[in-house]
Amino acid sequence: MNNPIPGSVDLPVPEGKVFPRNLTARADYAVPGNPSGSRPESGVDNCFPGLEFDQRNLEKAFFPGLLFDFHHGLGSRLTGVTEGAPSVLDLTAADLGAGVTDDPWRLHLWAVCGRTAVDQSESQAPVFHATDRSGLALWRRVHDLLPGRIAILLGPTPGSRSPGANIVPDGLNAWRMRNDTTVQRDTDGRVEAAVLIADRAGYLDPDGVIDPEVYLPGDLTRSLCAPWQYDFRECGCYYWAASKPDISASPDGRFHPLNFQRSDRTLPPPKLDTPNYAEREDDELDHPALITNWNVLPVVLNGREDDSLGPGTPFDLNEMTREKVIEELERLAGVEHALCLEYLYAHYSLNAPTTLAPGTNPRSPIAQFHAAAAEVFSVAVDEMRHLRWVNEILGVLGRPHKLDPPPPGMPIQPQSGQVFELKPLTAAQLDWFIKVESTSADLNPDGIDGMYVRLHHTIVKRPDLFPQSDRLSHLIKLIIDEGVNHFERFEAIKGHLEEFSEDEYLRRLDKTPDPLDQRLLQLADLNYAVLLGTMKETLALGDRAGGVLIEHARRAMTNLHEVNHLLASRRVSPRFQTPQPGVVTAIADGRATLAAARAARQLQETIASLDGADLRGMMTRHRATTEALIADLIL
Repeated sequence: MNNPIPGSVDLPVPEGKVFPRNLTARADYAVPGNPSGSRPESGVDNCFPGLEFDQRNLEKAFFPGLLFDFHHGLGSRLTGVTEGAPSVLDLTAADLGAGVTDDPWRLHLWAVCGRTAVDQSESQAPVFHATDRSGLALWRRVHDLLPGRIAILLGPTPGSRSPGANIVPDGLNAWRMRNDTTVQRDTDGRVEAAVLIADRAGYLDPDGVIDPEVYLPGDLTRSLCAPWQYDFRECGCYYWAASKPDISASPDGRFHPLNFQRSDRTLPPPKLDTPNYAEREDDELDHPALITNWNVLPVVLNGREDDSLGPGTPFDLNEMTREKVIEELERLAGVEHALCLEYLYAHYSLNAPTTLAPGTNPRSPIAQFHAAAAEVFSVAVDEMRHLRWVNEILGVLGRPHKLDPPPPGMPIQPQSGQVFELKPLTAAQLDWFIKVESTSADLNPDGIDGMYVRLHHTIVKRPDLFPQSDRLSHLIKLIIDEGVNHFERFEAIKGHLEEFSEDEYLRRLDKTPDPLDQRLLQLADLNYAVLLGTMKETLALGDRAGGVLIEHARRAMTNLHEVNHLLASRRVSPRFQTPQPGVVTAIADGRATLAAARAARQLQETIASLDGADLRGMMTRHRATTEALIADLIL
């Protein structure tokens, strides 16, 4: 039903009742199998118009025995009465106007009074008038009410056009403090004004669940965005959840950042995005255009627009035995580790800055080198995630985790004879990267992606062999999906570098290490050991780790990354080795990781004592993260 007042929409109460099984979770730990985003503290709780739910729908029952609607431009209407409830006096459903939307005697919220801050005394409780306020603006005041005694004033005209609480003698707060209530009617029995007082309603039942006697299934989400383009358009840059890539890069990665919602997609080159909201607003598709032309928005994967994506080439899939699946996963763990290190080494070999100065010409050589380096690094980060996910799968299957550093010469692609070897990003090495990742383009059944597809097929089709097939198939699908465009990324890298010679874009990493270089190499080895150790501890503890150690692994990776960048800038080759046997024993139960962290802290202190403000600053940062890890490992 539509109210004749522009901008007003009736939201009917859903009929029927459902008894959901997933009642409000009150666990004080991360529930196994639930993503971190399912925790209450991770919710966005955007109430206008809402992501998880629309909080205006929760506040509709803020006054016991009454239901309100806060979705109208002219204020809040009374939509429900629990007849016989002490707090509502003699109000009945008949006072609602019997559902006739143009009935001028339908009751509206005119004013609210109650404490909104803990330092307010009862006599200082503010009064919020509905006058000149929309339903949303009035809801914001209702939302602020603290638990305790509140008073409301109801009247027969829309709240924004009402006199507010000005008609109440002595003021609404005085009535609240005296607990005075009244319902005044005209000679025909219609309500002219009502002052009601009660304790602000709670929303939970005795079990801590949102009260199913008050909120029917669908109540909290009934006013979420429809059509979705409106909320998609309204949310500012970097705000929307993962489904909206506010900014993106062009398909070849050369132009970044681009406004994903830009209306003009014909400019060669495209206009870059701006942080100025007013400027970017003018360049975006407006609401009608977004509804009409939503299909012009391209697919975005890993921050890059791509209209060419389509289904891969199918091939025959043969099921594997459980033993063969485990064997392949153990091999792939080593392959993912080796590729990650090869890509990182190639990244360090590029003569590129870690950041670009603002205003740098995107077609300049330094910008092209930086773009190529950023692409290689992003693929390396993907491979590190794949290493973690493969090991999670092995853990689910009851197999030991495979995090040992890959030995030189380890086969990566047996059919081609390619082995693990750290090399600069020469043209030949880049061609090898394109070749090894080309399986993402044609889904070669003998390639890396093809093998993951075979594994996924077997696990899905044989739940008798894999009782936890849902979790296993999900992890494998993550690897397949994230690796889908590595081929395109390396092709883009080739485009960035093709007009330059190797002498122009490569660093020489042939310097004989001096004493400082030796210390930095030792520190890199210790950071690598800490990284692998914290990853192994995280995988061993599973949900009990609570995300603490994986965060330490990320910090150790950051420290390793910065030290390796420094070594490369000094023309020293990073080596990705763990300390020699006897310094740190096999990574097993945390003792070796703790020993490596303590040794790293000592070395950081030694290096920080040397000359150079930049070096001291880096070591100070690294020491802080290392000391935090030591404290957590001891605990």
